[in-house]
This record gives sequence, C-alpha cells and structure tokens, in this order.
Amino acid sequence: MFARFDATTVAQLTANGVIRGAAYGLLGVGFALILGVTGRFHFAYSFTYTLAAYMAFTFRFRGPKLPFWIASFLGILFATVVGILIERFIYRPLARRAGATALLAVFVAALGIGIAGQNLIALLWSQATQAFYGPTKKGWHLGTTTFENFDVWQVLTALALVLLLTALLRFTGLGRAIKATRVNPELATVIGINANVIYLVCFGIGTFLAGVSAFWYGLQVSIQPDIGQRPVIFAFVVAFLAGTARSPLRVFLTGIAVALVEQWSSIWLSVRWTQTAVFVILVGYLASLSVRGKKLADIFPFLRPAVSAPTSSISGS
Repeated sequence: MFARFDATTVAQLTANGVIRGAAYGLLGVGFALILGVTGRFHFAYSFTYTLAAYMAFTFRFRGPKLPFWIASFLGILFATVVGILIERFIYRPLARRAGATALLAVFVAALGIGIAGQNLIALLWSQATQAFYGPTKKGWHLGTTTFENFDVWQVLTALALVLLLTALLRFTGLGRAIKATRVNPELATVIGINANVIYLVCFGIGTFLAGVSAFWYGLQVSIQPDIGQRPVIFAFVVAFLAGTARSPLRVFLTGIAVALVEQWSSIWLSVRWTQTAVFVILVGYLASLSVRGKKLADIFPFLRPAVSAPTSSISGS
C-alpha cells in the first residue's frame, strides 16, 4: 500500500522524519566523531547502544531498583565506559600490531564484538522483549499531526547535545586537540597532544550519544538484543553522507534529511523499500565524488594512511 499524497499525510510524514531523524543524527554524530578522529570502523557501536538500554533497565527494574532517571543515567554511563574500554584494550593493541592493515583488523574485530555482544545480551537477559518504562507517555497534537511527548523530549535532548558538542569542538582547548588529532595524529603528538587520550575521549563522547539515543528508543518502544543493528547502519550512512570531518550540527541535520527521505519516499514506495532509497542516495553521493574528481580521503580523513595509529611513544598512555 502506498501512502495517500495529501497535505495531512505529508505533514505527518515530515513530523515522523524530524523525530526519527533526530535519533539518526545523534547516532551519526557519535559515529562520525569516532570514525573521523580515530579511524576505527566501530561497528561494535551496536553493542554499546543496546547495552545502554539494558543496563538502564537493569538498574531500574532489577538489582538496586534505582529511581528512573538515576538508573537511566547510570545505564548510559556504564555503556560509555565499556566503549572506552573496547578502544583501550582491544582496538588500540590490535591496531598497533596490525600496522598498515589496522583499518581492516579493527573493522573485523568490531564486527566480532558486535555479534558476540548481542549474543551475550541475549544470554544474560534472554531473547524476550523487555518493557522499559518510566514517565507517562502522552499523545500531543499540532493541527492534524500527532506525536508523543517523548518525541519532543528526544528531539530537544539530541539537539542540545549536538549543540554542546559543536561548542566544545569550536571554543575549547579539548575541541582544538580533537580537531588537530583528526587531521594528523602524528603531528598532534609532536606539538604535545596525547592522541591516545583524545581517542578515548572520542569513544566516550560517541558512546554516550549512542546511549542517549538507545534510552529514548527503549522508552518509546521496548528493548531486545538486536535493537542496535539498524541504528548502527543508519549512523554509518549519516556519517558518510555528511562527512566525518564536518561539524556535528551538519551531521545532525544530515540525519534529519536522511529520515525525511525515508519517510517521504513511502508516498511512492512500499514501506519495505523506503530504506533502500536512503542507500541509493549514499551510493549516488559516493559516485558523484568520483565523477567530480574528489578523493574520499579529503572528506573522510580516517582513510589517510597517516591515521592508522598514534606513534609508539604514546602507546602506553
């Protein structure tokens, strides 16, 4: 069935696109930060995403049974620490040993962690869908458009975090160190920046953003072991369409644009084909770069050989 093309339908699809796009954008910002600065294809992003929701559920409804907001924050924080540990104790030693093939080695390791992590979550919490609930869900209306209070909170939270990250990168010493490391970690080390520490900071920020996105997803829908599979794919698409060296705000807006394309395409396409439209755009974008003679490394700095790993002089940090 195709959606009926009228003003009411378009308005509702647009609202859905902005709401879903805020989630895509936030995930894309975190993924782009990690990928652009560290050069790690962190597909274990799906594992930490899912883990954040499950740990929030555990802190709230099992074990300590903490107040909702405290449990949620601790769940996100727990996943953030796991993301940092993955970089420190898995990716970094592996990249150092792999040398020139570090990009591929980390990619394969990340896939393995993602699959193993999903199975571990299923083993510990079972395959059953878990209901994660807290504040009261309310339906809101704006003209003929309907949405929920959680939708508004999610969009505002995502926007606030993206603006905060944008300000951090632009106006703080840490932000300048992150941008310098993204451009050339070897040179950044020469001028006194500890690239390994910056890598950990980026993994922490990126994983935290993914955890916030997972929290809202679990609150609006439910949680199950495979909820991280689809988000990480869209985070990858958004990061590549926007460019990993771009401003977080641009990446965020790209996420909204991707979701709008996905929603609007349902006017002409069956719902099961709407995601295909997004990937067609990605392929077309990458093809256009080659036609215009642009190098991928100019837009995606992590593809430059120099960023494979920081120098050994800082490897013990």
